[in-house]
This record gives sequence, C-alpha cells and structure tokens, in this order.
Amino acid sequence: MTQKTNVKIIIAAQIGIFFFGVVFFVLGTILNALGLTPAQSSTLASSLPLGVLIGSLVFGPIIDRYGYKILLVGASAMGVVGLEILAFTNSFGAMVAAILLIGTCGGMLNGSTSALISDSSEGKARTSNLFVLGLVYCIGAIVITLIMTLLYDVVDYHKVLMVMGFFMAAAMLFFIVTKFPEAKCKQGISFRSVIKMIKEPTLIIFSLALAFQSGLEALAATWTSNYLEGIGYVGKMALMASIFIPVGLAISRASLIGISRKASSKSIVLISMAIATVGIICFLFADNIVMTFIGTTLIGMGLAATFPATFGILGEKYSEMSGTAFSFALTIALTGNILLNVLVGALEGSLPYVMLGSIVLLVVLFLIGCSTIKPEKVTRK
Repeated sequence: MTQKTNVKIIIAAQIGIFFFGVVFFVLGTILNALGLTPAQSSTLASSLPLGVLIGSLVFGPIIDRYGYKILLVGASAMGVVGLEILAFTNSFGAMVAAILLIGTCGGMLNGSTSALISDSSEGKARTSNLFVLGLVYCIGAIVITLIMTLLYDVVDYHKVLMVMGFFMAAAMLFFIVTKFPEAKCKQGISFRSVIKMIKEPTLIIFSLALAFQSGLEALAATWTSNYLEGIGYVGKMALMASIFIPVGLAISRASLIGISRKASSKSIVLISMAIATVGIICFLFADNIVMTFIGTTLIGMGLAATFPATFGILGEKYSEMSGTAFSFALTIALTGNILLNVLVGALEGSLPYVMLGSIVLLVVLFLIGCSTIKPEKVTRK
C-alpha cells in the first residue's frame, strides 16, 4: 500500500468517526425539543444504542469477508436517510425508525473505523492512533452540540439535520472513490474459529467492561441535559453544560495520544475512571453553573480512555480477525448501553448514581481482563 493511499484511508477513517460523533450526540441535543412524554423519550433514547448494537453486530463479519468499502458506503447511506427522516417528520414512529437507522449507521462507522486504524498500526502505535481517532470522534460530538446550542433560538433543528444529511452524503461519495485494504477472509470466515475466539475469557471480560463504558458514554451524551432540566436548569443552559462532556473527551484524548506510547493501558484507564468519579461527584453536588461545567468536563475527560485502550489490547491479540473481535466486543458493549439507558429512563433522577455504580463494575472487570493477558502479548511488535 502506498503512503498516498494510506493517507486517504486514514482520512476516510477520521471522516467516518467524525460522523459517528455527530449521530451519537445528535439525539441528546434535540430530545428536549421534541415535546415527547417521559416514556417516549426513554424509548427514543433506547432506540439509538439498539441501532448501534445492530451496526456493531454486523460490521465485523462484513469487513473481514468483503472489505471496508461496502460497509462504509452502506453505513453512510443509512445515516443520510435517518437524518433526513428526522429532519422532516413529526411522527413518533418515524422518529424511532430514523433513530434506529442513525444508530445502525453509527455502530457500523464506529467499529469499522476502529478496525481500519487497528489494522494499519502496530505495537503501542495502535493505541496511540486509536486515541487520535477518538479525538476526531469528540470533534464531531462537539460540532453538533455547539451548532445546536448556538442556533437554539435562531434556526429550527430540522434544518440543521437536513444540512448535516447533505454533508454525510458527501462523505459517502468520498468512501466510494477511496481504495481500501482487501478483505482478510475472502474465502469465508470459519465458524469454528469465531466460536473459539468468542469463548476466550479475555474477550468476554473486556467486552463486559466495555458494556459499562458504552453505557456511561451514552448516558452522558443523551441524559445530561435532560437531568439538568429536571433539577431546574433552563433548556439552553442545560445544553451548554452538555457541551463540556465532548470537550472533556477531546482534551483527554488529545493528551493521551502521547501518553499512551509510554504509560500502560491499565494505568491510563484507572486514572481516567478516578477523574470521571470526581466529575460525577461535582455534577451531583453542584449548586451553581460553574461547578456543573467543571463536573461535566471531568466526566468527559474520564470517559476518554477505556475504548481506545481496550481496542488496542484486543486489536493486538486478535489481529487475524480484528473486525469480528471488535464486532463481538461492541455487541456486548451496546447491550449494556441499552440496559443502562432503560434503567435511567425508568428511574427519574438516577443518572449520577447509575454512572457511579457503572464505574466501579468497569474497573473491576478491566482489572480482571488485564490479569488474563501476558504482558508480552500486548506489547509485542
């Protein structure tokens, strides 16, 4: 593969993850403006991770068997259709269908771009490059949240979604003209090898840890502004506080690009979870907007490390079928995501408590997962 081709592939991966950041955070920016009942809001919020779950389930076998192009083009098409439906409908049923499409698009983009970067990297550079990818995801999340906040009283959200759909269509065209790596398993994927892989304790335990990480990210993205409105913040002020979650993610991932080349994944994740815990405590006991902003920023910073660090470990260990391994891990992760969304939707005011409990379980599982891996298998070149 030429250097020019490799640059185009990296750009394609970054474009894909940018739009995942957009579609993953878009619901949280418009949820309060939809005029739904609490039950409808919970259903819609749960539909997003369900869609991401579907996308996460199918992307791995597709890229291992057929390559990246068909997956990225198809995912982008789903995203365009979903955004345009959401832009032009007031029907709750159509909203659910649109969010499912958007979520499926996001699951495909998230998993495939991570696998693409993992396949193009080696050793500790793999984790570092995944942090770069995670930073671009944060930029997408910040862009959509900032746009929705700045235009809150100026432009109807329907128009913003319509324009965003046009930009995503342009990304799809870029994927069409880009040459991607060949499929790893053109002859087909051995069912026996897949079963053997997904039965390994390492993959199962890290996948369960990612279930709580995924849930934490989804809760922060979707329910923060809703929770703040419930305790007295005005709509625009609640959205402003929400912006600081992807800002915190971006700050942390930018810092971790270099740090991850020197520090162990275990240390990075443990410190990050400690930061998230402090942020949630600040968020829970905040009695002014400044403390709320500090809390949401720290939450974002603390949630930045687990996915890139874990994907770095899994991408190295399961390099021969990285797509399928990532697909399995993300499928388990999104299952936890859905369950936590349903839990918070059913228990009013429970957001910070569910997040604290999730952090405890995540840390325990991550440490157990690390104990199943010999150090040389994680760091070998």
